[in-house]
Amino acid sequence: MDSIKKKWPFLLGLALSISLLWPLFVASSFTHHDDVEMIRLYEMDQCFKDHQIPCRWVPDLGGIYGYPLFNYYAPLPYYFGELIYFLTHSLIFSAKAMFAVSFLGSYIFMYLLTRKFWGNLGGSLSAIFYSFAPYHALDFYVRGAMGEMWGLMLFPAVFWAVSKLEEDSGVSNFLLLAILLAGLFTSHNLSAMVILPFYLVWSLMLFFKRRNKKFLYFGAGGFILGILLSAFYLFPVTFEKNLVHLETTIEGYFSYTEHFKGFRKLFLVRSWGYGASVREVPGGEKDHLSYQIGWVHLLGWILALVSLKFLWNKNKLLSLIIIFGSFSALLSIFMIHPRSEFIWRIIEPLKYLQFPWRFLMLVIFFVSFLSGSIFSVLKKNREKIWILLVLLVTILNFSYFKPEKFIQTTDEQLLTGEVWRKQIMRSIFDYLPIFAKEPPAEMATEKYKVLTGESKVYDFKKGTNWINFKTETKSHTIIRLSQYYFPDWKISVDGKDIKFDYKNNSLGLMTILLGTGNHTVDARLHDTPIRSVSNAITAVTFILTLLLFISQFAKMRKWIQYYRKRIN
Repeated sequence: MDSIKKKWPFLLGLALSISLLWPLFVASSFTHHDDVEMIRLYEMDQCFKDHQIPCRWVPDLGGIYGYPLFNYYAPLPYYFGELIYFLTHSLIFSAKAMFAVSFLGSYIFMYLLTRKFWGNLGGSLSAIFYSFAPYHALDFYVRGAMGEMWGLMLFPAVFWAVSKLEEDSGVSNFLLLAILLAGLFTSHNLSAMVILPFYLVWSLMLFFKRRNKKFLYFGAGGFILGILLSAFYLFPVTFEKNLVHLETTIEGYFSYTEHFKGFRKLFLVRSWGYGASVREVPGGEKDHLSYQIGWVHLLGWILALVSLKFLWNKNKLLSLIIIFGSFSALLSIFMIHPRSEFIWRIIEPLKYLQFPWRFLMLVIFFVSFLSGSIFSVLKKNREKIWILLVLLVTILNFSYFKPEKFIQTTDEQLLTGEVWRKQIMRSIFDYLPIFAKEPPAEMATEKYKVLTGESKVYDFKKGTNWINFKTETKSHTIIRLSQYYFPDWKISVDGKDIKFDYKNNSLGLMTILLGTGNHTVDARLHDTPIRSVSNAITAVTFILTLLLFISQFAKMRKWIQYYRKRIN
Protein backbone atom coordinates (compact mmCIF):
# COMPACT_ATOMS: atom_id res chain seq x y z
CA MET A 1 0.00 0.00 0.00
CA ASP A 2 2.84 2.42 0.83
CA SER A 3 4.34 1.72 -2.56
CA ILE A 4 1.05 2.57 -4.33
CA LYS A 5 0.70 5.79 -2.32
CA LYS A 6 4.13 6.89 -3.49
CA LYS A 7 3.54 5.92 -7.12
CA TRP A 8 0.00 7.19 -7.65
CA PRO A 9 1.04 10.62 -9.03
CA PHE A 10 3.29 8.92 -11.58
CA LEU A 11 0.64 6.35 -12.53
CA LEU A 12 -2.07 8.99 -12.86
CA GLY A 13 0.23 11.14 -14.99
CA LEU A 14 1.05 8.14 -17.17
CA ALA A 15 -2.67 7.44 -17.63
CA LEU A 16 -3.27 11.07 -18.61
CA SER A 17 -0.39 10.93 -21.10
CA ILE A 18 -1.78 7.71 -22.58
CA SER A 19 -5.15 9.44 -22.99
CA LEU A 20 -3.49 11.92 -25.35
CA LEU A 21 -2.82 9.03 -27.74
CA TRP A 22 -6.55 8.56 -28.42
CA PRO A 23 -6.33 9.61 -32.12
CA LEU A 24 -4.06 6.63 -32.79
CA PHE A 25 -6.99 4.32 -32.03
CA VAL A 26 -9.77 6.19 -33.83
CA ALA A 27 -8.61 5.67 -37.42
CA SER A 28 -5.85 3.96 -39.32
CA SER A 29 -4.13 7.29 -40.05
CA PHE A 30 -4.51 11.07 -40.02
CA THR A 31 -3.18 14.11 -41.84
CA HIS A 32 -0.14 16.11 -40.82
CA HIS A 33 2.51 18.25 -42.49
CA ASP A 34 5.42 15.80 -42.66
CA ASP A 35 3.55 12.90 -44.21
CA VAL A 36 6.73 10.90 -44.84
CA GLU A 37 7.29 8.55 -41.90
CA MET A 38 5.55 5.55 -43.51
CA ILE A 39 7.36 5.77 -46.86
CA ARG A 40 10.66 6.27 -45.03
CA LEU A 41 9.96 3.23 -42.88
CA TYR A 42 9.07 1.23 -45.99
CA GLU A 43 12.40 2.24 -47.56
CA MET A 44 14.26 1.27 -44.38
CA ASP A 45 12.59 -2.14 -44.57
CA GLN A 46 13.77 -2.53 -48.16
CA CYS A 47 17.33 -1.87 -46.96
CA PHE A 48 17.09 -4.57 -44.31
CA LYS A 49 15.65 -7.09 -46.73
CA ASP A 50 18.53 -6.28 -49.06
CA HIS A 51 21.09 -6.50 -46.21
CA GLN A 52 22.13 -2.89 -46.70
CA ILE A 53 22.97 -2.15 -43.06
CA PRO A 54 23.43 0.58 -42.08
CA CYS A 55 20.84 1.84 -44.51
CA ARG A 56 22.07 4.87 -46.47
CA TRP A 57 20.66 4.78 -49.99
CA VAL A 58 16.92 4.23 -50.48
CA PRO A 59 15.70 3.07 -53.89
CA ASP A 60 12.35 4.81 -54.42
CA LEU A 61 12.57 8.34 -53.03
CA GLY A 62 13.81 11.15 -55.24
CA GLY A 63 11.26 10.20 -57.88
CA ILE A 64 12.46 6.53 -57.95
CA TYR A 65 15.91 7.76 -58.95
CA GLY A 66 17.27 6.75 -55.52
CA TYR A 67 18.31 8.92 -52.62
CA PRO A 68 21.02 9.02 -49.91
CA LEU A 69 18.30 9.67 -47.32
CA PHE A 70 19.70 7.91 -44.26
CA ASN A 71 23.21 9.12 -44.94
CA TYR A 72 21.90 12.51 -43.80
CA TYR A 73 18.58 12.04 -42.02
CA ALA A 74 18.96 10.70 -38.47
CA PRO A 75 17.88 7.04 -38.71
CA LEU A 76 17.33 5.70 -35.18
CA PRO A 77 13.50 6.14 -35.05
CA TYR A 78 13.28 4.20 -38.30
CA TYR A 79 15.55 1.41 -37.05
CA PHE A 80 13.16 1.09 -34.13
CA GLY A 81 10.21 1.23 -36.53
CA GLU A 82 11.80 -1.51 -38.64
CA LEU A 83 11.92 -3.76 -35.56
CA ILE A 84 8.20 -3.20 -34.97
CA TYR A 85 7.47 -3.70 -38.68
CA PHE A 86 9.41 -6.97 -38.67
CA LEU A 87 7.24 -8.20 -35.79
CA THR A 88 3.85 -6.89 -36.98
CA HIS A 89 4.14 -6.56 -40.79
CA SER A 90 2.12 -3.36 -40.56
CA LEU A 91 3.53 -0.02 -41.69
CA ILE A 92 0.65 1.88 -40.13
CA PHE A 93 0.95 0.21 -36.72
CA SER A 94 4.75 0.60 -36.76
CA ALA A 95 4.55 4.35 -37.49
CA LYS A 96 2.05 4.76 -34.66
CA ALA A 97 4.37 2.86 -32.34
CA MET A 98 7.24 5.18 -33.28
CA PHE A 99 5.14 8.19 -32.27
CA ALA A 100 3.67 6.58 -29.15
CA VAL A 101 6.98 5.31 -27.74
CA SER A 102 8.65 8.71 -28.13
CA PHE A 103 5.69 10.49 -26.54
CA LEU A 104 5.35 8.20 -23.52
CA GLY A 105 9.13 8.02 -23.25
CA SER A 106 9.17 11.80 -22.88
CA TYR A 107 6.85 11.52 -19.87
CA ILE A 108 8.82 8.70 -18.24
CA PHE A 109 12.27 10.27 -18.69
CA MET A 110 11.07 13.67 -17.50
CA TYR A 111 9.66 12.01 -14.37
CA LEU A 112 12.90 10.10 -13.73
CA LEU A 113 14.87 13.33 -14.08
CA THR A 114 12.74 15.71 -12.06
CA ARG A 115 11.77 13.46 -9.16
CA LYS A 116 15.47 13.53 -8.21
CA PHE A 117 15.09 17.22 -7.42
CA TRP A 118 11.40 17.88 -6.71
CA GLY A 119 10.24 14.51 -5.30
CA ASN A 120 7.41 12.30 -6.54
CA LEU A 121 4.73 14.98 -6.67
CA GLY A 122 6.97 17.57 -8.27
CA GLY A 123 8.48 15.06 -10.67
CA SER A 124 5.11 13.79 -11.84
CA LEU A 125 3.83 17.35 -12.31
CA SER A 126 6.85 18.29 -14.44
CA ALA A 127 6.35 15.14 -16.52
CA ILE A 128 2.62 15.84 -16.99
CA PHE A 129 3.37 19.43 -18.03
CA TYR A 130 5.90 18.09 -20.53
CA SER A 131 3.35 15.70 -22.04
CA PHE A 132 0.64 18.39 -22.21
CA ALA A 133 2.87 21.12 -23.65
CA PRO A 134 1.20 22.67 -26.73
CA TYR A 135 4.41 22.25 -28.73
CA HIS A 136 4.26 18.52 -28.07
CA ALA A 137 0.79 18.50 -29.64
CA LEU A 138 2.10 20.57 -32.56
CA ASP A 139 4.90 18.09 -33.28
CA PHE A 140 2.67 15.06 -32.80
CA TYR A 141 -0.61 15.86 -34.50
CA VAL A 142 0.06 18.87 -36.73
CA ARG A 143 3.60 18.57 -38.08
CA GLY A 144 4.21 14.84 -37.61
CA ALA A 145 7.83 15.65 -36.75
CA MET A 146 9.11 12.18 -35.88
CA GLY A 147 12.75 13.22 -35.35
CA GLU A 148 11.82 16.06 -33.01
CA MET A 149 9.49 13.78 -31.05
CA TRP A 150 12.43 11.47 -30.37
CA GLY A 151 14.60 14.46 -29.55
CA LEU A 152 12.03 15.63 -27.00
CA MET A 153 12.10 12.18 -25.43
CA LEU A 154 15.89 12.13 -25.18
CA PHE A 155 16.35 15.66 -23.77
CA PRO A 156 15.32 14.61 -20.24
CA ALA A 157 16.92 11.20 -20.77
CA VAL A 158 20.46 12.55 -21.18
CA PHE A 159 20.00 15.08 -18.34
CA TRP A 160 18.78 12.22 -16.13
CA ALA A 161 21.69 9.98 -17.16
CA VAL A 162 24.36 12.58 -16.35
CA SER A 163 22.62 13.26 -13.00
CA LYS A 164 22.81 9.56 -12.18
CA LEU A 165 26.47 9.56 -13.16
CA GLU A 166 27.16 12.42 -10.74
CA GLU A 167 25.50 10.43 -7.93
CA ASP A 168 27.39 7.24 -8.75
CA SER A 169 30.35 7.61 -11.10
CA GLY A 170 30.50 3.97 -12.08
CA VAL A 171 30.73 2.03 -15.32
CA SER A 172 26.99 1.27 -15.49
CA ASN A 173 25.97 4.92 -15.41
CA PHE A 174 28.83 5.79 -17.75
CA LEU A 175 27.42 3.31 -20.30
CA LEU A 176 23.87 4.58 -19.75
CA LEU A 177 24.95 8.13 -20.52
CA ALA A 178 26.87 7.10 -23.65
CA ILE A 179 23.98 5.04 -25.03
CA LEU A 180 21.40 7.79 -24.46
CA LEU A 181 23.68 10.42 -25.99
CA ALA A 182 24.19 8.17 -29.01
CA GLY A 183 20.42 7.80 -29.19
CA LEU A 184 20.01 11.59 -29.25
CA PHE A 185 22.70 12.07 -31.91
CA THR A 186 21.12 9.47 -34.20
CA SER A 187 17.48 10.46 -33.58
CA HIS A 188 17.57 14.14 -34.53
CA ASN A 189 20.89 15.89 -35.07
CA LEU A 190 19.25 19.35 -34.98
CA SER A 191 17.78 18.64 -31.53
CA ALA A 192 21.20 17.47 -30.37
CA MET A 193 22.80 20.67 -31.71
CA VAL A 194 20.52 23.01 -29.74
CA ILE A 195 20.51 21.05 -26.46
CA LEU A 196 24.25 20.31 -26.19
CA PRO A 197 25.39 23.75 -24.91
CA PHE A 198 22.80 23.54 -22.14
CA TYR A 199 23.72 19.92 -21.42
CA LEU A 200 27.37 20.91 -20.97
CA VAL A 201 26.45 23.72 -18.55
CA TRP A 202 24.22 21.28 -16.65
CA SER A 203 27.13 18.84 -16.37
CA LEU A 204 29.44 21.55 -15.04
CA MET A 205 26.82 22.57 -12.47
CA LEU A 206 26.65 19.00 -11.22
CA PHE A 207 30.45 18.79 -11.14
CA PHE A 208 30.73 21.83 -8.88
CA LYS A 209 28.24 20.23 -6.50
CA ARG A 210 30.99 17.97 -5.13
CA ARG A 211 33.92 18.63 -7.48
CA ASN A 212 34.12 14.90 -8.15
CA LYS A 213 36.88 14.48 -10.74
CA LYS A 214 35.81 10.92 -11.44
CA PHE A 215 32.43 12.26 -12.57
CA LEU A 216 34.20 14.76 -14.82
CA TYR A 217 36.30 12.04 -16.45
CA PHE A 218 33.40 9.61 -16.82
CA GLY A 219 31.15 12.38 -18.14
CA ALA A 220 33.67 13.37 -20.80
CA GLY A 221 34.27 9.72 -21.60
CA GLY A 222 30.54 9.04 -21.91
CA PHE A 223 30.22 11.96 -24.32
CA ILE A 224 33.08 10.66 -26.47
CA LEU A 225 31.72 7.11 -26.37
CA GLY A 226 28.31 8.42 -27.46
CA ILE A 227 29.93 10.11 -30.46
CA LEU A 228 31.87 6.96 -31.37
CA LEU A 229 28.71 4.82 -31.14
CA SER A 230 27.04 7.31 -33.49
CA ALA A 231 30.02 7.58 -35.86
CA PHE A 232 28.28 5.58 -38.61
CA TYR A 233 25.86 8.50 -38.95
CA LEU A 234 27.59 11.56 -37.46
CA PHE A 235 30.79 11.43 -39.52
CA PRO A 236 29.20 11.02 -42.97
CA VAL A 237 26.53 13.66 -42.28
CA THR A 238 29.30 16.04 -41.21
CA PHE A 239 32.05 15.32 -43.74
CA GLU A 240 29.91 14.45 -46.76
CA LYS A 241 27.44 17.31 -46.61
CA ASN A 242 29.10 18.77 -49.72
CA LEU A 243 27.75 15.85 -51.77
CA VAL A 244 24.11 17.01 -51.67
CA HIS A 245 22.19 20.21 -52.38
CA LEU A 246 21.76 21.33 -48.77
CA GLU A 247 21.16 24.88 -49.95
CA THR A 248 17.59 23.89 -50.86
CA THR A 249 16.92 23.24 -47.15
CA ILE A 250 17.92 26.76 -46.04
CA GLU A 251 16.73 29.02 -48.85
CA GLY A 252 13.41 30.62 -49.77
CA TYR A 253 10.59 29.34 -47.58
CA PHE A 254 13.09 27.37 -45.47
CA SER A 255 15.25 30.36 -44.58
CA TYR A 256 15.23 31.09 -40.85
CA THR A 257 14.61 34.77 -41.65
CA GLU A 258 11.03 33.89 -42.65
CA HIS A 259 9.95 32.25 -39.40
CA PHE A 260 10.72 34.46 -36.40
CA LYS A 261 7.80 34.94 -34.01
CA GLY A 262 6.95 37.74 -31.59
CA PHE A 263 6.33 37.49 -27.85
CA ARG A 264 2.57 37.86 -28.33
CA LYS A 265 2.47 34.57 -30.24
CA LEU A 266 4.43 32.82 -27.48
CA PHE A 267 2.72 34.24 -24.39
CA LEU A 268 -0.81 35.35 -25.25
CA VAL A 269 -2.31 33.75 -28.37
CA ARG A 270 -4.11 30.46 -27.66
CA SER A 271 -5.67 29.92 -31.08
CA TRP A 272 -4.97 26.54 -32.68
CA GLY A 273 -4.58 25.83 -36.38
CA TYR A 274 -3.16 23.40 -38.91
CA GLY A 275 -1.72 25.67 -41.59
CA ALA A 276 1.90 26.36 -42.51
CA SER A 277 4.37 28.67 -40.79
CA VAL A 278 4.57 31.95 -42.71
CA ARG A 279 6.14 35.36 -42.30
CA GLU A 280 3.28 37.67 -41.47
CA VAL A 281 3.30 41.07 -43.13
CA PRO A 282 0.49 43.66 -43.34
CA GLY A 283 -1.97 42.58 -46.01
CA GLY A 284 -0.21 39.22 -46.48
CA GLU A 285 -0.98 35.63 -45.57
CA LYS A 286 -1.82 34.89 -41.95
CA ASP A 287 0.04 32.36 -39.85
CA HIS A 288 -2.31 29.64 -38.62
CA LEU A 289 0.10 27.57 -36.51
CA SER A 290 0.19 27.90 -32.74
CA TYR A 291 3.50 28.77 -31.06
CA GLN A 292 2.25 29.21 -27.52
CA ILE A 293 4.25 28.12 -24.51
CA GLY A 294 1.03 27.47 -22.62
CA TRP A 295 -0.68 29.57 -19.96
CA VAL A 296 -0.52 26.87 -17.28
CA HIS A 297 3.14 26.26 -18.13
CA LEU A 298 3.83 29.94 -17.62
CA LEU A 299 2.05 29.69 -14.25
CA GLY A 300 4.30 26.75 -13.35
CA TRP A 301 7.34 28.85 -14.26
CA ILE A 302 6.12 31.72 -12.06
CA LEU A 303 5.65 29.28 -9.17
CA ALA A 304 9.22 28.07 -9.75
CA LEU A 305 10.49 31.64 -9.36
CA VAL A 306 8.48 31.94 -6.15
CA SER A 307 10.12 28.72 -4.95
CA LEU A 308 13.52 30.23 -5.67
CA LYS A 309 12.92 32.87 -2.99
CA PHE A 310 12.38 30.20 -0.32
CA LEU A 311 15.15 27.89 -1.51
CA TRP A 312 17.93 30.45 -1.85
CA ASN A 313 19.19 30.19 1.73
CA LYS A 314 18.28 26.53 2.17
CA ASN A 315 19.42 24.68 -0.92
CA LYS A 316 21.88 26.36 -3.26
CA LEU A 317 21.86 23.52 -5.82
CA LEU A 318 18.08 23.63 -6.30
CA SER A 319 18.25 27.42 -6.45
CA LEU A 320 20.91 27.27 -9.16
CA ILE A 321 18.84 24.73 -11.09
CA ILE A 322 15.87 27.12 -11.13
CA ILE A 323 18.11 30.01 -12.21
CA PHE A 324 19.76 27.87 -14.89
CA GLY A 325 16.42 26.59 -16.19
CA SER A 326 14.89 30.07 -16.23
CA PHE A 327 17.86 31.60 -18.03
CA SER A 328 17.83 28.74 -20.56
CA ALA A 329 14.10 29.21 -21.20
CA LEU A 330 14.52 32.99 -21.58
CA LEU A 331 17.43 32.58 -23.99
CA SER A 332 15.43 30.06 -26.03
CA ILE A 333 12.47 32.47 -26.16
CA PHE A 334 14.78 35.25 -27.32
CA MET A 335 16.12 32.99 -30.10
CA ILE A 336 12.58 32.80 -31.50
CA HIS A 337 12.19 36.60 -31.58
CA PRO A 338 13.32 38.65 -34.64
CA ARG A 339 15.77 40.64 -32.50
CA SER A 340 17.93 37.52 -32.17
CA GLU A 341 18.72 37.53 -35.89
CA PHE A 342 22.27 38.76 -35.28
CA ILE A 343 22.99 35.57 -33.31
CA TRP A 344 21.64 33.45 -36.16
CA ARG A 345 23.99 35.23 -38.56
CA ILE A 346 27.01 34.70 -36.27
CA ILE A 347 26.38 31.00 -35.50
CA GLU A 348 26.11 29.66 -39.04
CA PRO A 349 24.98 26.06 -38.27
CA LEU A 350 21.79 27.49 -36.75
CA LYS A 351 20.49 28.17 -40.26
CA TYR A 352 19.84 24.45 -40.68
CA LEU A 353 17.16 24.68 -37.99
CA GLN A 354 15.09 26.53 -40.63
CA PHE A 355 12.42 27.59 -38.12
CA PRO A 356 13.52 29.70 -35.12
CA TRP A 357 10.35 28.60 -33.31
CA ARG A 358 11.96 25.15 -33.04
CA PHE A 359 13.57 26.58 -29.90
CA LEU A 360 10.18 25.89 -28.33
CA MET A 361 11.61 22.38 -27.85
CA LEU A 362 13.95 23.85 -25.25
CA VAL A 363 11.34 26.22 -23.84
CA ILE A 364 8.87 23.45 -23.01
CA PHE A 365 11.67 21.24 -21.70
CA PHE A 366 13.00 23.80 -19.23
CA VAL A 367 9.64 25.29 -18.25
CA SER A 368 8.17 21.83 -17.64
CA PHE A 369 11.28 20.86 -15.68
CA LEU A 370 10.91 23.90 -13.42
CA SER A 371 7.15 23.61 -12.92
CA GLY A 372 7.49 20.84 -10.34
CA SER A 373 9.89 22.83 -8.15
CA ILE A 374 7.06 24.34 -6.11
CA PHE A 375 6.74 20.98 -4.35
CA SER A 376 10.26 21.29 -2.99
CA VAL A 377 9.05 24.09 -0.70
CA LEU A 378 5.34 23.35 -0.15
CA LYS A 379 4.53 21.84 3.22
CA LYS A 380 0.72 22.02 3.30
CA ASN A 381 -2.03 21.10 0.82
CA ARG A 382 0.54 19.55 -1.48
CA GLU A 383 -1.79 17.00 -3.05
CA LYS A 384 -4.64 19.51 -3.48
CA ILE A 385 -2.36 21.98 -5.29
CA TRP A 386 -0.97 19.16 -7.42
CA ILE A 387 -4.48 18.09 -8.43
CA LEU A 388 -5.46 21.71 -9.18
CA LEU A 389 -2.46 22.26 -11.47
CA VAL A 390 -3.01 18.94 -13.24
CA LEU A 391 -6.68 19.77 -13.80
CA LEU A 392 -5.79 23.19 -15.21
CA VAL A 393 -3.24 21.85 -17.71
CA THR A 394 -5.57 19.00 -18.71
CA ILE A 395 -8.63 21.21 -19.23
CA LEU A 396 -6.78 23.93 -21.15
CA ASN A 397 -4.53 21.76 -23.32
CA PHE A 398 -6.26 18.41 -23.92
CA SER A 399 -8.14 19.71 -26.96
CA TYR A 400 -4.89 20.46 -28.81
CA PHE A 401 -4.03 16.78 -29.06
CA LYS A 402 -5.97 15.86 -32.17
CA PRO A 403 -5.23 15.85 -35.92
CA GLU A 404 -7.03 18.02 -38.43
CA LYS A 405 -8.47 15.07 -40.33
CA PHE A 406 -8.67 11.31 -39.87
CA ILE A 407 -7.98 8.93 -42.77
CA GLN A 408 -8.98 5.32 -43.29
CA THR A 409 -6.31 3.55 -45.32
CA THR A 410 -4.24 0.37 -45.53
CA ASP A 411 -0.61 -0.49 -46.17
CA GLU A 412 -1.53 -1.60 -49.68
CA GLN A 413 -3.20 1.75 -50.46
CA LEU A 414 -0.18 3.64 -49.14
CA LEU A 415 2.12 1.80 -51.51
CA THR A 416 0.09 2.11 -54.70
CA GLY A 417 -1.48 4.67 -57.00
CA GLU A 418 -1.62 8.40 -56.41
CA VAL A 419 -0.86 8.09 -52.69
CA TRP A 420 2.40 6.31 -53.51
CA ARG A 421 3.32 8.92 -56.14
CA LYS A 422 2.74 11.80 -53.72
CA GLN A 423 4.92 10.18 -51.06
CA ILE A 424 7.71 9.50 -53.57
CA MET A 425 7.70 13.08 -54.84
CA ARG A 426 7.13 14.83 -51.49
CA SER A 427 10.76 15.14 -50.37
CA ILE A 428 12.31 15.47 -53.80
CA PHE A 429 14.51 18.46 -52.90
CA ASP A 430 15.89 17.00 -49.66
CA TYR A 431 19.45 15.71 -49.99
CA LEU A 432 19.43 15.83 -53.81
CA PRO A 433 22.94 14.75 -54.95
CA ILE A 434 24.97 17.69 -56.23
CA PHE A 435 25.55 15.84 -59.50
CA ALA A 436 21.91 16.56 -60.35
CA LYS A 437 21.64 20.14 -61.54
CA GLU A 438 17.88 20.09 -60.97
CA PRO A 439 15.28 17.80 -59.43
CA PRO A 440 13.13 15.63 -61.71
CA ALA A 441 9.80 17.07 -62.78
CA GLU A 442 8.13 13.67 -62.55
CA MET A 443 8.76 10.16 -61.31
CA ALA A 444 10.96 7.89 -63.38
CA THR A 445 8.72 5.93 -65.75
CA GLU A 446 11.37 3.45 -66.87
CA LYS A 447 14.32 1.69 -65.23
CA TYR A 448 16.70 2.55 -68.04
CA LYS A 449 16.73 4.13 -71.48
CA VAL A 450 18.65 3.07 -74.58
CA LEU A 451 19.81 6.41 -75.98
CA THR A 452 21.61 5.18 -79.09
CA GLY A 453 22.45 1.88 -80.74
CA GLU A 454 20.70 -1.46 -80.85
CA SER A 455 20.73 -3.49 -77.68
CA LYS A 456 18.33 -5.92 -76.02
CA VAL A 457 18.27 -5.65 -72.22
CA TYR A 458 17.02 -8.61 -70.19
CA ASP A 459 17.19 -10.10 -66.67
CA PHE A 460 17.08 -6.56 -65.25
CA LYS A 461 17.18 -6.66 -61.44
CA LYS A 462 17.37 -3.81 -58.98
CA GLY A 463 17.92 -3.75 -55.21
CA THR A 464 18.24 -0.88 -52.79
CA ASN A 465 21.82 -0.04 -53.76
CA TRP A 466 22.57 -2.31 -56.70
CA ILE A 467 21.49 -2.98 -60.28
CA ASN A 468 22.39 -5.80 -62.64
CA PHE A 469 21.22 -6.85 -66.08
CA LYS A 470 22.34 -8.53 -69.27
CA THR A 471 22.41 -7.27 -72.83
CA GLU A 472 22.63 -8.55 -76.37
CA THR A 473 24.32 -5.63 -78.09
CA LYS A 474 24.34 -5.59 -81.89
CA SER A 475 25.87 -2.10 -82.24
CA HIS A 476 27.61 0.37 -79.96
CA THR A 477 24.97 1.38 -77.41
CA ILE A 478 24.57 4.11 -74.82
CA ILE A 479 22.31 3.17 -71.91
CA ARG A 480 21.23 5.63 -69.25
CA LEU A 481 20.12 4.19 -65.89
CA SER A 482 17.30 5.88 -64.01
CA GLN A 483 19.61 6.25 -61.04
CA TYR A 484 21.33 9.29 -59.59
CA TYR A 485 25.08 9.16 -59.31
CA PHE A 486 26.40 9.44 -55.78
CA PRO A 487 29.83 8.47 -54.45
CA ASP A 488 30.75 5.67 -54.58
CA TRP A 489 28.65 4.03 -57.32
CA LYS A 490 30.76 1.64 -59.40
CA ILE A 491 29.77 -0.13 -62.60
CA SER A 492 31.38 -3.24 -64.05
CA VAL A 493 30.81 -4.82 -67.46
CA ASP A 494 31.66 -8.51 -67.74
CA GLY A 495 33.45 -8.32 -64.38
CA LYS A 496 35.65 -5.31 -65.20
CA ASP A 497 35.12 -1.86 -63.73
CA ILE A 498 34.39 0.75 -66.38
CA LYS A 499 34.28 4.52 -66.52
CA PHE A 500 30.81 5.94 -66.92
CA ASP A 501 29.30 9.38 -67.41
CA TYR A 502 26.97 11.25 -65.11
CA LYS A 503 27.86 14.85 -65.93
CA ASN A 504 26.28 15.30 -69.34
CA ASN A 505 22.66 15.22 -68.21
CA SER A 506 20.82 17.59 -65.91
CA LEU A 507 19.75 14.86 -63.45
CA GLY A 508 23.21 13.37 -62.95
CA LEU A 509 22.03 9.92 -64.10
CA MET A 510 24.63 7.22 -64.69
CA THR A 511 25.23 6.52 -68.38
CA ILE A 512 27.30 3.66 -69.84
CA LEU A 513 28.69 2.78 -73.27
CA LEU A 514 28.57 -0.83 -74.46
CA GLY A 515 30.36 -2.39 -77.42
CA THR A 516 28.93 -5.18 -79.56
CA GLY A 517 28.44 -8.59 -78.01
CA ASN A 518 26.74 -10.11 -74.98
CA HIS A 519 27.39 -8.35 -71.68
CA THR A 520 26.64 -8.60 -67.98
CA VAL A 521 26.38 -5.22 -66.27
CA ASP A 522 26.64 -4.79 -62.51
CA ALA A 523 26.26 -1.48 -60.64
CA ARG A 524 26.60 -1.07 -56.88
CA LEU A 525 26.90 1.76 -54.40
CA HIS A 526 30.03 1.19 -52.31
CA ASP A 527 30.96 2.97 -49.11
CA THR A 528 33.36 5.87 -49.38
CA PRO A 529 36.40 5.79 -47.05
CA ILE A 530 34.55 8.08 -44.63
CA ARG A 531 31.56 5.75 -44.46
CA SER A 532 33.74 2.64 -44.16
CA VAL A 533 35.82 4.10 -41.32
CA SER A 534 32.67 5.39 -39.60
CA ASN A 535 31.03 1.97 -39.78
CA ALA A 536 34.18 0.35 -38.38
CA ILE A 537 34.38 2.84 -35.50
CA THR A 538 30.75 2.21 -34.55
CA ALA A 539 31.14 -1.57 -34.85
CA VAL A 540 34.27 -1.70 -32.68
CA THR A 541 32.82 0.72 -30.14
CA PHE A 542 29.57 -1.26 -29.99
CA ILE A 543 31.46 -4.50 -29.28
CA LEU A 544 33.54 -2.84 -26.54
CA THR A 545 30.40 -1.29 -25.04
CA LEU A 546 28.66 -4.67 -25.09
CA LEU A 547 31.62 -6.32 -23.38
CA LEU A 548 31.65 -3.61 -20.72
CA PHE A 549 27.93 -4.08 -20.19
CA ILE A 550 28.31 -7.85 -19.86
CA SER A 551 31.12 -7.37 -17.36
CA GLN A 552 28.84 -5.21 -15.24
CA PHE A 553 26.07 -7.79 -15.49
CA ALA A 554 28.48 -10.52 -14.44
CA LYS A 555 29.54 -8.50 -11.39
CA MET A 556 25.91 -7.92 -10.47
CA ARG A 557 25.11 -11.61 -10.81
CA LYS A 558 28.03 -12.53 -8.52
CA TRP A 559 26.84 -9.91 -6.02
CA ILE A 560 23.31 -11.36 -6.03
CA GLN A 561 24.59 -14.92 -5.68
CA TYR A 562 26.86 -13.89 -2.78
CA TYR A 563 24.06 -12.28 -0.79
CA ARG A 564 21.64 -15.08 -1.62
CA LYS A 565 24.08 -17.54 -0.09
CA ARG A 566 24.54 -15.28 2.95
CA ILE A 567 20.77 -15.07 3.45
CA ASN A 568 20.33 -18.83 3.09
